[in-house]
Amino acid sequence: MKGLFSIAAVAVALHVAAHAIAAEEVVESTPAQVRTAAEAFDRGREAYKSEEYVEAAEQFESADANAPSAAALELAIRARDKAGQLDRAATLAALALARHPDDPNIQKIAPGIVQRAKAELYELDLKCDDPCDVTVAGKIAPGRRSTERTIFLAPGKYSVLAGWSGDRSISKQAEGERGASDTLEFQAPAAPVAAPADAHQDVAPAAAGDKAADLGPRNSGALPPVAFWVGVGLTAVSGAVTVWSGLDTQNNPGPNKVRDACQAVPQADDCNSLYQKGVDKQHRTNILIGVTAGVGIATGVIGAFFTDWGNSKKSAPDAEQAAKAQKKGFSIQPWVAISSGASVGALGRF
Repeated sequence: MKGLFSIAAVAVALHVAAHAIAAEEVVESTPAQVRTAAEAFDRGREAYKSEEYVEAAEQFESADANAPSAAALELAIRARDKAGQLDRAATLAALALARHPDDPNIQKIAPGIVQRAKAELYELDLKCDDPCDVTVAGKIAPGRRSTERTIFLAPGKYSVLAGWSGDRSISKQAEGERGASDTLEFQAPAAPVAAPADAHQDVAPAAAGDKAADLGPRNSGALPPVAFWVGVGLTAVSGAVTVWSGLDTQNNPGPNKVRDACQAVPQADDCNSLYQKGVDKQHRTNILIGVTAGVGIATGVIGAFFTDWGNSKKSAPDAEQAAKAQKKGFSIQPWVAISSGASVGALGRF
């Protein structure tokens, strides 16, 4: 058996089926598929030595699917038979006899397994007018797409699905008893034909729509620049009033006058009156500072995020002129700052 594995490993690595039987689809194996097949064969060999026959069979079948070879197929048959899976072993044996009728190792084991299956299982011959894949009870039959294949199943009722390229498929029902045989034939549905594109209907309206989208006004929901400038004006006015209030607080009555009056006669009416007047003006100034800061922040946010500085509602010629102005170095951006008070404005570049 060790010698058998060594010979088979060389066969898998060197022998890739360039063509199959006339009924099977001819597909060249790529170098990557050959490498994958060799790796799967090695894993199958180790599993077989460990008497993990189901795992070994799956690896040998994977090797054969990537690079069809008599050696991998033979060992898959042996592993399925040792695992007690006569239906799968016989299906592989039928495939091997059709694909490698002259291989001595296949002829040594495959005919006996097929004869046992014919007596104990349900034999189903499948025919497709074009090479097809076949799935039975959710499991794909081994081998590449072909026009003919034989599968063996336990007695019962099955749904058989034949599939072709282009997501085309046909499903049929099959039912058989022990020792019975049947044949299912499939004809591939016609491939869908794409409707020719109508140049007048598809291209012209699209072009007209694109032109309208480029030249027509667009309403993005953004505010015009005037909204920002109104905010700038309100901030400037509020700032001016705040400055006046601050100066008025400092000078009328002013901290020095209040201090002098209260130091002379702390409980006098002049002290209390001047002190209260100063406090009221200080509160007024603080309120104006807050209002100015709020208006300034709002103006900055409007200018930065909600103002359409590109003036997208302009016509195409206007937009082109704006682009030219941008290329020449003209730009304008709003700014807002909060440090010792709030300030807002716009920065232009020419």
